[in-house]
Amino acid sequence: MSRLVTHRGGCHCGAVRFEVDAPARLDDVIECNCSICRMTGFLHLIVPAARFRLLRGADVLTEYTFNTGVA
Repeated sequence: MSRLVTHRGGCHCGAVRFEVDAPARLDDVIECNCSICRMTGFLHLIVPAARFRLLRGADVLTEYTFNTGVA
């Protein structure tokens, strides 16, 4: 595995902010097919919990269910 660096991100509205430690070059991202991610070009990166840090917004997190709630 290549050297890990800190990447920063957050939610669409900016209320949630986080950091993850991941390789500088992100080759293992996933393209989501939902309408929001498709329109904005967002890519998803799955990391182990130990490499994720929630910086703010824990109080506004909720469970998201898309359309039918199946996915």
